[in-house]
Amino acid sequence: MTKLLQQLPSAPEKWLRAAARQVQGLLLVAVSLGFVAGIVLIVQAGILAWVVHEVLFEGRRLADLLVPIIALPGLMLLRAGLVWGGEQLGFQAAAQVKSRIRMQLYDHLQALGPDRLRARSSGDLAHYVADGAEGLEAYYSRYLPQAAAAALIPLAVLAFVFPLDLVSGLILLFTAPFIPLFMILIGKRAERINQRQWRRLASLSARFLDSLQGLTTLKLFNATRREAEIIARITDNYRETTVSVLRVAFLSALVLEFLSTVSVAVVAVIIGFKLLSGTMLFQTGFFILLLAPEFYLPLRSLGTHYHSRLSAMAAAEGLLALLAEQPGPEKQGGRLRPEWSSVRLELEAVSFRHGDGPMVLHQVSRSIPAGSFAVLAGPSGAGKTTLLRILLGTVAPSGGRVLVNNADLAEVDQDAWLRHVSWMPQNPFILPGTIWENILLNLSGEPSADDWKKLDAMATLTGLDEDLAALPDGWWSLVEEGGGGLSGGQRQRLTLNRALCKPAPVLLLDEPTAHLDEGGKATVLAALRTMAGERTLVVASHDEQVRNLADVVLELGTLEGSS
Repeated sequence: MTKLLQQLPSAPEKWLRAAARQVQGLLLVAVSLGFVAGIVLIVQAGILAWVVHEVLFEGRRLADLLVPIIALPGLMLLRAGLVWGGEQLGFQAAAQVKSRIRMQLYDHLQALGPDRLRARSSGDLAHYVADGAEGLEAYYSRYLPQAAAAALIPLAVLAFVFPLDLVSGLILLFTAPFIPLFMILIGKRAERINQRQWRRLASLSARFLDSLQGLTTLKLFNATRREAEIIARITDNYRETTVSVLRVAFLSALVLEFLSTVSVAVVAVIIGFKLLSGTMLFQTGFFILLLAPEFYLPLRSLGTHYHSRLSAMAAAEGLLALLAEQPGPEKQGGRLRPEWSSVRLELEAVSFRHGDGPMVLHQVSRSIPAGSFAVLAGPSGAGKTTLLRILLGTVAPSGGRVLVNNADLAEVDQDAWLRHVSWMPQNPFILPGTIWENILLNLSGEPSADDWKKLDAMATLTGLDEDLAALPDGWWSLVEEGGGGLSGGQRQRLTLNRALCKPAPVLLLDEPTAHLDEGGKATVLAALRTMAGERTLVVASHDEQVRNLADVVLELGTLEGSS
């Protein structure tokens, strides 16, 4: 992932075009269909000019011209189909790019790791993954195909106009550059406004989602009105920025329309004089007049979609800022991929500090035999959870090392190590779904007979079976995201079962008896003691009863860091 980040282009435009190369086949076909639609339009204008000339000046009847008259609506349908096909291919290309960018973001967030992400707003991250990638769609589906059409179709029109009338061709040729010129000049200011709008949208999205997630807490502390006022203020700032963007967009459209209208009028005046002097046939003049608006149409459309480019640039700038965040020190990037049935842990002078902050762990050294019950004790802030995360492999120690069956944990492949570890954090995430789905997270499909036996056995061991009996649908009872509908004790037993049901030789548990009454605590303690003979347990806890069951106790919070 680090190499990938080093290869990312620094400029948002380069990054967007690099992503476009991945779907260049679809984009080329979309551009080709648009170009063919432009040629069909030229043919259609030629037929229409000829039919009108034949009827008005040659005295032919409409009945004699049925074939070209019937061909006109057919060409219109053909052109509409080509335009529709090009748009669909553009949307497909955009969808593929968005999917790949979202996967790139997902992989990068995984590389950053849970400890880096804990400090980030979930609303902010959701905005990048959802709105950030979505903001790129119009760039690939509309702007890039239109930019190609703006380069190709006017050239095709000139190829027909120049042989017919040199003056009209020169007028079209020399007035055309003014449209993109003014588009770029106006776009310079619009680009700054779009970037400011993107930042305010990111702030609004993050704040709104975080407020929704914390709505219960805000309500309990009677702070909902204050939070609503903050969101209203951020929303008003975003509204003002949006109005600024629309103002510039309307001004840009007005300027481009004025330039193209004046240019067409000049062509019309020149043709009018030539028709009056008899130096040009009506058919030729009418044909050029039909093509003149179509000559400027791709350029005007490019000006309209130019704002899609600016919006995509602003979104890409935010996405690149996220992708540029470097993961912490490389963790468990070794080549060892062992298969252990039991695990012995050895801490050798393990130390840790957050950045330049104070030392959290200092020279912690202790042996934890396989199958033992180890407790990390100490006051809050002593580093119990940090040491668990070091053992989990998501945090690298600042000093010292961890040995696993005499192998340095830093030399063990992280995925291989995580297969040996089951983890229960203090604040586990509960997915919206059934009870059994939240326990058997890695299962695809419904549980087998053996899975149900394991679930029932672990539920009996931890007391979750009593909770299931009280729920309307037992294992099939639905829970909301975060465990809505469950009590604190029920959530604790559910996540403990999740950890115990994973067939891993190491159990890392952070405060497993929290939120439990005395009866529930006794049941869980008995279950942990049963597991200790089969697996290596490392438990962080303030509970004296948990400490009394331990084979090994590590007292943290002193400079010695070991006992």
